[in-house]
Amino acid sequence: MMRKLAPALYAALMFALPAPASAQTPPLTAPAADAETITIPFNPPLGTPVTYALRFERKRPSGDGVFDFEQRLTFERLGSGYLLRLETLSFSSGGPRFDLADKRVLDALPAALRPYLLPMAIELDDAGEMVRMRDWEAVRAQLRQMPEAAAAMSGVPLDAGGRTAFELVFGPIINGSAEEAPGLMIRGWPAVLGYGGGEFVLGEPVEAETEVSGGLLPGAVPATLQGVVTRNADGQLRLIQTARFDPEAMRAATLAVIDMMRAAAPGRDRAAAADETLQSLEITDEVEITFDPLTGLSISARTARLTSVTTGTGSGGGGEIMTIRRIAP
Repeated sequence: MMRKLAPALYAALMFALPAPASAQTPPLTAPAADAETITIPFNPPLGTPVTYALRFERKRPSGDGVFDFEQRLTFERLGSGYLLRLETLSFSSGGPRFDLADKRVLDALPAALRPYLLPMAIELDDAGEMVRMRDWEAVRAQLRQMPEAAAAMSGVPLDAGGRTAFELVFGPIINGSAEEAPGLMIRGWPAVLGYGGGEFVLGEPVEAETEVSGGLLPGAVPATLQGVVTRNADGQLRLIQTARFDPEAMRAATLAVIDMMRAAAPGRDRAAAADETLQSLEITDEVEITFDPLTGLSISARTARLTSVTTGTGSGGGGEIMTIRRIAP
């Protein structure tokens, strides 16, 4: 029977990397004479809201969690790029649906969720990639209030250990820049937007070397990016993209994160720390998107981060999966 991995190690894996890598287009190889080269468009409707259903699944040895959202996206022109207004309309997690148009509902939600459910404004470049979050200082102020708000709701005073745990998890987000904020605060969309202008030879796989940084990572981690675009019978474009991180670099980066967590909690049980000896680690990001051929917005999408890890006490795996489906118009 597979033993559960130490919670601190899973915390390191969860927060070491930013959200699944932002849209990156591998370089186009020279097409064959009869091959078709296509360009993914990005021409979103301006001022017309587009509504999506999102499902976030977190798979962990301790149990799975499922969260469902409805979100509304509205695009405006901003110089050569765009301004995206992102609003969460509803939220549920295995129970009743919370309508966030009712302020009383929003106020009643756990303090740790509230900053993520408030409307956000994000600046995009002409390809649709997120480049900056507006009003970041106001969002950051909300995040800073989370420990006290959570303590007030639970009735349990916040001790030094609780503050240390908060700093480990949310410190990199709070200390991030407005340019880093979309990848730290927003799930799904950073990996789904940003392909406008990307050229592919239809049906031809392409590969490129890249690197990912951010989150708690002490430096950049090399990765191999592979992608292919096809066209389905309805004329929609479908992209499948995979990023595989260098296992040794990822292992070294995760060990550095664990060392940081141990340093922040020096009184920790030595035996528990020994259980976290990391022997091997593999992380893969997967992105699948079906694009509207006219606007370049996604009709449906799936992003996944899949983790396989072996420690001195056992092996296991987990993942975070986001599925996105356009529901209106």
